[in-house]
Amino acid sequence: MSTLRGYKIFTRKLPNSKNSIIIESVHNNSFLLIQQGAAITLEPEIAENFKKSYEKFVDAFGLLGILRLSQDELYLLAVVGVFSVGQLYNCDVYKITNVQCISLDRDLTEVYDPRIVELQRLLSSGSFYFAHSSDRSNLFDITVCTQKRFDNVVDYRFFWNRTLCFPLEKYGIDPDSWLIRCMCGSVLIRTIYVGHRTARVAIISRLSCERVGTRFNVRGVNDDGHVANFVESEQLILYEEQESSFVQIRGSVPLFWEQPGIQVGSHKVKLRTVEISMPAFERHFQLLKKIYGNISTVNLLGSKEGEKLLSTAFQTALKGSSHVDVPLIPYDYHAQMKISKESINELLRKLEPLIKENQFFHKANDCVYRTQMGVIRTNCLDCLDRTNSVQILIGMKALTAQLADLKMDQVKGNIITRFEEVIKDLWIKNGDQCSVIYAGTGALEGKSKFKDASRSLARTIQNNLMDSSKQEAFDLFLFGCNFGNHAYDKAANLVPSTVLKGGYYFYECPGALEALVEKQDEISTKEKLSVFAGTWNVNGGKNMYNVAFRHEQSLDAWIFPTLNIFRQKTYDIIAIGLEEIVDLNASNLMKASTTNQRVWRDGIRKSIIDATNEKYVVAVCEQLVGVCLLVFLKPIILPRVRDLCVDEVKTGMGGATGNKGSIAVRMTVDATSLCFVCSHFAAGQHEVSARNEDFMTAWKKIRFPMGRTIDSHDVVFWLGDFNYRVSLSGDDVKSAVRAQNFSHLAEYDQLTQQRVTGAAFPGFLEGPLNFAPTYKYDTFSDDYDTSEKCRAPAWTDRVLWLDQSFGASSVHLIYYGRSELKTSDHRPVGAMFEVDVYKPDPSKVEDAFQDVIGSLGPPDSTILCWIDGEPGFPQILYKEIFDKVQQLSINILLSKIQGADLWLVLPSGSDALAALSMDDIALTSGHKLHVRLKSPDWAEDYMGRFPKLFKVASAVHLNMEAFGDWNSVNINLDDDDDDGGLYFRKQNDISPVSSRSDVLGMAPSPRVEQEILVNASPRFAVPPPPPRNTSGGTPFENSEIPKVPPRPSPLHWPPPNGKA
Repeated sequence: MSTLRGYKIFTRKLPNSKNSIIIESVHNNSFLLIQQGAAITLEPEIAENFKKSYEKFVDAFGLLGILRLSQDELYLLAVVGVFSVGQLYNCDVYKITNVQCISLDRDLTEVYDPRIVELQRLLSSGSFYFAHSSDRSNLFDITVCTQKRFDNVVDYRFFWNRTLCFPLEKYGIDPDSWLIRCMCGSVLIRTIYVGHRTARVAIISRLSCERVGTRFNVRGVNDDGHVANFVESEQLILYEEQESSFVQIRGSVPLFWEQPGIQVGSHKVKLRTVEISMPAFERHFQLLKKIYGNISTVNLLGSKEGEKLLSTAFQTALKGSSHVDVPLIPYDYHAQMKISKESINELLRKLEPLIKENQFFHKANDCVYRTQMGVIRTNCLDCLDRTNSVQILIGMKALTAQLADLKMDQVKGNIITRFEEVIKDLWIKNGDQCSVIYAGTGALEGKSKFKDASRSLARTIQNNLMDSSKQEAFDLFLFGCNFGNHAYDKAANLVPSTVLKGGYYFYECPGALEALVEKQDEISTKEKLSVFAGTWNVNGGKNMYNVAFRHEQSLDAWIFPTLNIFRQKTYDIIAIGLEEIVDLNASNLMKASTTNQRVWRDGIRKSIIDATNEKYVVAVCEQLVGVCLLVFLKPIILPRVRDLCVDEVKTGMGGATGNKGSIAVRMTVDATSLCFVCSHFAAGQHEVSARNEDFMTAWKKIRFPMGRTIDSHDVVFWLGDFNYRVSLSGDDVKSAVRAQNFSHLAEYDQLTQQRVTGAAFPGFLEGPLNFAPTYKYDTFSDDYDTSEKCRAPAWTDRVLWLDQSFGASSVHLIYYGRSELKTSDHRPVGAMFEVDVYKPDPSKVEDAFQDVIGSLGPPDSTILCWIDGEPGFPQILYKEIFDKVQQLSINILLSKIQGADLWLVLPSGSDALAALSMDDIALTSGHKLHVRLKSPDWAEDYMGRFPKLFKVASAVHLNMEAFGDWNSVNINLDDDDDDGGLYFRKQNDISPVSSRSDVLGMAPSPRVEQEILVNASPRFAVPPPPPRNTSGGTPFENSEIPKVPPRPSPLHWPPPNGKA
């Protein structure tokens, strides 16, 4: 173990309080100097001289790299504790048990940033592994499976510290010479004696870092097609000169779904409509086929509650996708195990032909005899306990074929049994370790009820108390300073993620991200997006189908206010905010009913479809007690929408209850980010400060994935019942309304006043208030409040927007007004917009990349100075050259002499270009100074890797706009409706298959080549009202319901006949 501790770290405090670090490694002839964020290698004789002013800080087993939290906050991550798990390919494999984060910018004895403490805890948890060998040229890459290693395939999905290598790459230092490659997951190795020979067996499970997180924080798929808890498990046998490898995978159901909640067992599955998930679903299977070949799926979801919902959606999506050739084997694991433990053999019978067809990798004496042609993808709800059991089954079946190829069946004795026992034990332990990463405890085995109960309790505690901080640690480790970086977010919308993540440039070079974003107009075209944003306080939400409502204006008059004036084109996005969708009583504050939510959702959608003849998709339907936000998308724009997510915050009673609060939805359309917020603020004529606080609470506390806030978006639409009043008496307001003197009233509008002072909605815009106040009315009447309180009319219901897009204004208001629906004490308000969204042109991105890289100078920002005729650089000229650099207002981060050259590392590439002005100047000593760039061809060298990256990005890009008419996959799913409403329309028959030949033998689907969703049934719609009998009958027998007359004004009370 002492020979492994091959890194010595020395530190010295610089005058500017930053730390200078020298690293000595037994694996390198040179030393590594890290200072002020820059890195350089030193020859041994120079380093030994430097070390005299340094103090030894710690010995390490390896270095993970440099983590950048900001431009000026960096940490060196050193592995200071390990545990040996075995040996493979003459390399030792170690589990990391302790990591030290060494600050490069502050006192090493200071208390760490709490985020760093949590990161240190994560990396020291025993879930990270690396391989070590004294022969660095023959080092086993633990992040890549055996078959890919033989094919020299690079797979960054399991290379967890990839971005931590970028700071060294930036300065032209080979990271593999100094840093280890670590993976997260499980590595288990055993030695089996086969006669006088030995064999090594291993189960290696690699967790992907593409969509990582804890169990209830990260579920389903992301827009790039990566799923949560994606694990590649490799069953490896090494015997003499032979290698045998079998790979299988697991991963969350590749749809957009989540399980919010507090306690394990109470988490309800929330699933977005299948149409929204289809682009990501397509990408997921496209990626799997590209990486692994043939894909088969085993779906272990059950038939209870949310699992049935998710399972049906999964099968529906697969049937309607272009990956209908993927065999799907549904198996209700829990139900079958209750019937009989032997029923698992039926599943094995279906799996056998797939295992045989996929084969495995076998190499002997550097000659490949077999390659694995495909993998089996297994999932349950969380891809833990049930998946572990079935993967053991698959692994044991594959083991038989592997041992036969290795001729183990020819060995005397019970060697086959010994292999089976060892492999099965390794699979069980592997399941435990995979469960610890995702759920915080080992797997539930079903053998001991007490043990399983204690682990379930531990999972509850883990979820409630620890998962959020663990999630933050994952994000910090993988994204560093780009987590929550708006410039990175914007750049990621403009270029393919594979390109942006493909190298160090946009992680490490100052100003690179901003320079790329500034080229938005060059690499994008503007397209018009039609948006409707409306709000309505529905006063308990009970009157949607009230008999009086049948003779009112329909919802069309609110959502399509100009329909009767001119034929308005259909909207691309419709955002509807409803307030008081349920009565705000104590019962609903504890657990709000969702029946009204469903009724209003289906009713509004039906109105939209009837008015437009377009099958709009419900993208979001979110409720926070009385606040409900609905977002409908036109089917044709679905492929252009990414990163759709929701958050909410309670503001009632200081945030304790949800009687008041806000819901926010964010999405990216092409390269423009949009956010829709629906709020219900504090009531009361004089509660202005409370309403301002409600706004600030939502503004600050709403958080989306990747550290995004409301302020992170290009365009924000904020709508709702803000409850701001008019600071005049009721009589004065009514008088102004009768005179239609709305401009006078607007001067006393509290929201307008607060916006001017910046106390609320700073920077937001609103259309002119040229309509009557929308609150408070007597229900079913045109009269303002006639109750005892007699509240003064006010514009409580508003739609505002914030335009933060690059360049010229991109939001254009078309219409802003109210509708005359009278079923509530509020009138609905709506606004129509046209929004300019940026649509990137992939053909222009590569040129823009090259322009940015070329304009910012060499990434290593290093210049070389030399003097004619001098074999070694004269140290006596140091000070004069340093002074001349300072005269250019440039700091020097690092310097060294190497032969005849003086190396100067500067803060940026543009500084290096500016320093070239010193070339050919005369020094006071009479010498002529020459200056050149260390990397004069930096742009060509860096861009040399991009053709491949752009090619990869193009390969996984779906040209979904060519699909033409998008026929929605029909599935209307509600898992938590009060009336038990799980609504499933009968789909095209889904016939699960047990082998790929079953699929290939099926008659081809009648689909156009580029369509992904066809022949789906009509979406479930609200049933029409029953027909009314017009011939006879009593008023209670479906007779015509008479129109309800308007309520008489109090000025004409009592009626002339004296009867009420």
